Amino acid sequence: MMRRAAPALVVFLVALAASLHAWIEPVEWKDPDSLYYQAKAVSFRGEDERTALHEAFRSPIASELLQGEREALRSNPDQERQFTSPQWIDYTSRFFDRRPFVPLLAAGIYPIFELRSVLTVSLVGYLLLALTLFAFLRRRFSPWLSAAVACVCILAPPVRGTSFVPMTDSWGLFLATFALLSAALVYERSERWLIGWIGALALLSITRDDSVVPLVAVGCLLMHQRDRRSLLLVLSGALSILPAILIFGNTSIKENLSYAFSGFNPPYEESWKFVFHYYPDNLRELVDMDAGYGTHLGAATGVLWYLGFAIALFGVVLLIRRLWREDVFFRLAAYALPGAVLYVLLFGRWSAMRQEIVFVPALAVALALAAEWGIAWNRKRRSAAQAEPERRQPLPGQHLPENG
Repeated sequence: MMRRAAPALVVFLVALAASLHAWIEPVEWKDPDSLYYQAKAVSFRGEDERTALHEAFRSPIASELLQGEREALRSNPDQERQFTSPQWIDYTSRFFDRRPFVPLLAAGIYPIFELRSVLTVSLVGYLLLALTLFAFLRRRFSPWLSAAVACVCILAPPVRGTSFVPMTDSWGLFLATFALLSAALVYERSERWLIGWIGALALLSITRDDSVVPLVAVGCLLMHQRDRRSLLLVLSGALSILPAILIFGNTSIKENLSYAFSGFNPPYEESWKFVFHYYPDNLRELVDMDAGYGTHLGAATGVLWYLGFAIALFGVVLLIRRLWREDVFFRLAAYALPGAVLYVLLFGRWSAMRQEIVFVPALAVALALAAEWGIAWNRKRRSAAQAEPERRQPLPGQHLPENG
């Protein structure tokens, strides 16, 4: 039993070790999103949410943000104020109304962890992500290969960078991965796993917008296979996210993009004309910044980043080739890729890889396929090398010619 659990335990311990500093060091409040989640957690404990929000931006935990804004205003007096502007704070809050799940969990543990509550929930999400990613890979790969690839993915700088802060990204990625795992089990085992699928998407709908990825994956599978279980997944998935939209509302794609393309300021115009005008420039910046991401990681980490990226691209080719085989798991993973692309394009702006982490489940499968291919190629090469001397051994009475 212990031997069977060892790979999963290793993945958990690696995740715990990687996040250890975040559990014990002071909380980093470098992103204004963190203050919104902190204020929402406090509001769940009875304080008026607007009051809690404005107090958070005036409190000591916002000192780094405020100092950064003061320095930016000194160098560029025409720049719009954000963190010291009540109007900006009130306008931006609309984008967090539909994300109450993580703050609600934080409110539950607030008497114990206080200002560390949102961060603690984020770190728990990171640990759950590690185990869920391992379980997802284990559907097709060996225990230790699954463990190795899961460790590589959770140690990737964007995953760590978005998980070790008081935000919701780790839970978004965990729930999206769990939704894909549940969908795979619906196909492989029974429709009872629809409970996991529905639950993951329902929670995801009040956590982040990552539900696009699993929903697109099963939608593409429905078009590919046209079977009953794919239809059940699509319908139940769509119904799972509907209550959150009806209860909390949802900012439109146009409103999101207008806000992002205005430098995360209230836009002077919310129209598709405005969005289409600024979308190409923002998309070019997104592609350029993504391509150059590894250059900001230091020499050694940057080399590993681009090496891993190259291996992942090779794995994506192998994954796409699996679409023509009768294996739903690989089809599901492959169709998660266009879901991830759509999710990033719907945001359309550089986010320091916060949005791009939705590629992780599909790329984990691609990395595992590339590693499996490499292992098989190496075994084949070694077998051929061992067989060569045997072929050169003379038969009884046979004389081999000397070289040269």
